[in-house]
Amino acid sequence: MGLFTIDEENLIALFDVSTREKLLAGLEEALPYVYNSEMMEIINRIIGKLKIIDDETYDMFPFDFTAYYDAKND
Repeated sequence: MGLFTIDEENLIALFDVSTREKLLAGLEEALPYVYNSEMMEIINRIIGKLKIIDDETYDMFPFDFTAYYDAKND
């Protein structure tokens, strides 16, 4: 499922992804503190995507980044 780009997924990994609402809230809370225009653009793209999908669709995304980090550290 390719809704999020690699850059978006990397940024998402910094937030609580347990629910769509928590991720959305975290991104919206962080936005006023971001001064890099590229980072602002990425956050706004993620927010836009999160607002158009429902919770059922969100739950289908494998936001378990531990497998990536475990493989990288082996």
